[in-house]
This record gives sequence, structure tokens and C-alpha cells, in this order.
Amino acid sequence: MPDQPQVFHSVSKARWQRFKIAYRFLLFLGLLAIGVIMIAIRNMDNNEPEISLANKAIKKVLTDKVAPYRESKMLQDYRGFRNAISAKWAKGKVGGKNDDVLDLSNSPLFSDSIGIRAAFYVAWDPQSFYSLEKNISKLNLVIPEWFFIDPNADTLFTNIDARALKLMKASGVRIMPILSNNFKQEFRGAAIHRILTNPIKKQKLISDLIKLLKQYDFAGVNIDFEELEESSAEDIVAFQKEVYTQLHANNFFFFFDVIPFNDDYDFKALAKYNDYLILMAYDQFHTETKPGPISSQRWIQAALDAMDDHVIASKIILGMAAYGYDWKLKSKQVEVLSYQEALANAKESDAVVDFDNDTYNLHYQYYDGADSLHEVHFTDAATNFNILRFATEYRLAGTALWRLGSEDNRVWEFYHKSMTKEA
Repeated sequence: MPDQPQVFHSVSKARWQRFKIAYRFLLFLGLLAIGVIMIAIRNMDNNEPEISLANKAIKKVLTDKVAPYRESKMLQDYRGFRNAISAKWAKGKVGGKNDDVLDLSNSPLFSDSIGIRAAFYVAWDPQSFYSLEKNISKLNLVIPEWFFIDPNADTLFTNIDARALKLMKASGVRIMPILSNNFKQEFRGAAIHRILTNPIKKQKLISDLIKLLKQYDFAGVNIDFEELEESSAEDIVAFQKEVYTQLHANNFFFFFDVIPFNDDYDFKALAKYNDYLILMAYDQFHTETKPGPISSQRWIQAALDAMDDHVIASKIILGMAAYGYDWKLKSKQVEVLSYQEALANAKESDAVVDFDNDTYNLHYQYYDGADSLHEVHFTDAATNFNILRFATEYRLAGTALWRLGSEDNRVWEFYHKSMTKEA
């Protein structure tokens, strides 16, 4: 075998020593450069902090893929929470566009400096009670789904679970039950139409409502009427005025839920006859749409800006999503998921979860046992943290989390704390 050249062979060891010293010096410079770059990246754009995603099941993945919901005028008009907050601070703005509108609430109900920190409770999910039991001390208002309209009789009926009521009473938290037209998992607009257009039925509903509020010593009521069949907003506004007037005469408070970008509501008129309006800023994409984020930051900002053209910011409570949807692609099957269910499903299917820095929502895809492709979108504590910061800087009355039992538990590390820039 012929002799092979020895690249580093030398009689003297000095050359080898010089090589090792140069190699170590270059390695040191490389590590130093990496450290400087990491510090620079960390300090970039720190106007709006994001909480870290500590759960290892979530992986932050950056992608160049542009989703269809970003290809719209909304992308051009709204640049996200960070820019919106920074702009308000730069201009010294203390609220929404409509600060000159008279605030009729003057409510002593919530005097906390943090404002309203509410959460919805449901009796049909055991996890909702467990979350309530664990986190009730971090709320100043609970909104339980307890009052309903019976479409067969157009009357009010209740579904109050005794153990949750006992827990709420023991804690001293304010309680404002929902009055809903949801019956057997379907909103019944026809029943509401019959009540609104019949003076006898309408007054009976209000009288029964006041009787129940007195019986249980509740703070008031939160009305959630959806899928309305009214040809105009006049009937619902007239109803609101009667309810508001009679409840206030009996020292009760009145909230009303409104859906973003919905012509069923006359925001300006409703604001006159409600202590607060809850903007349900979720279900941007839902069971009757294609897959997409539950509540992207640009969509929330657009919805709020559209509403506060007519309502003073301090009368708006921002509803926040704490759940997800699982769309089975190529079919119309959609399943509602809790945060924990979404994570467990991703782990089981080895899916990579993407926390989208544009929407502040999470999503992933997976194949089920039948080899059908699914797409999942959901929210987590980081989503809620950034929404809460936005609501605080917007000078809203507060927030309401939908719902207890389906949230990312990490939200309770900050939900009860001040979210001002100073804090």
C-alpha cells in the first residue's frame, strides 16, 4: 500500500499547539455571537409581553404558509394588539373611540382596580364545577347558565345545581345567572319573538325573573338571546328598556350579550338600557364554518372598534374564548374541545401544535383511526394573556371567560392580577 500523506504530521509540536489555540478562540467567538443574537431577539418588540408556553406538549413553530383568513382587508386595517396598544399609549388615549358618550352605568358593583374579572359556569360539565371550586377566589363575578326560556310555554324555567350555588354563596362572589333562549342545544328565536310581541308574556317573564333574583339574592341577570327572528332591533330594545327599568327599581343589575358584526343589535340604543354589554369575541370560526382561529387578535380588535363607535369603552366587557374546535375535513363533523382535550389529542396523534404569532391562537392537524384528516384550532393561556392586556389598555370594563372547565389552567396565574402597563 502506498504511503498516505499526513496532513498534520510534523516533527515539531508547535504547529499543533497553534492550531488548537486558534480553534478554541474561534469557538469562543462563535458562542459569544450566538449569545448576543439571542439577547437581541429577546429584547425585540417588547411592547406587549407574551407568557411563555411552559407545557412541553406545545411547540412554537414558525411557518411561511399564509392562511386564507389573513388574506383580507382586516389584515391591512388591523395590525394586532401590540401595535394597537402602543398607538393608544403614544396618543395618550384613555379608551375607545366613543369616550364622549355618557356612561349611564355608574355601577358600584365592581370597585376593584382591575375591573370585572368574570367567568361563565355551566352545570352540565363536571369539570366546570371543579374549576369553579379551585379558582373562585380569583373571580369577582360568576355568570352561571341557570335560567332558560321554555319554547313550549314561553316561560322562564331554572336549572340551578345546588352544590355550585352553595359554593358561590360561601365565597361571597357576585352571581349573575344567564337567561338564555337555548333549549335542548338549540337557540329558539321564535320563542323570543312571541314574548317580545306579547305584552302579557313579556311582563310575566320580567316578573318571574325579579322574583327569582330576590329569592336567591343574586346581583342581577345576564341575558343571552341568540338566533333572533326580529325584522328590526326595535322590539328587543323596548324589551331591554322594560327589564332595565324594573330591575334597577329593585336594585338589580342588567347585562346583555352581543355577537360581533351582527345587525340584530342596535348597540347605541342597547347601551342606554344595560349596565354593561358583553361582547362575545369568540367563534370567529365555528361549527358552521370552515376551520380557522377561534378568536384572532385582528378580528377581536375589529369587532371592538366596530362596537365602540356606538358604546363607551367602559361599558363593554370583552368575552374571551377558552376552548377549541376539531373539524373533520371533507365532512361537516365538528367537535368542541377543552384545552386539555386538544393537548391530549395532539399528544396521542403525535401532532405538532403551532402557536400562531399572528392570531395568538393554536392549531394542528392529525389523522384519526379511519385515516381521516382533522384540523384543530384552540386557545390557551398565552391567547388569554394577550387579550386581557389588550382589554386593559383599551380601558374596557373587564373580561368574561367562556368557560370554566375548558380553559388552560395557567390562566389562573394572572387572571386576577392587574394588567396595566405599569403593573
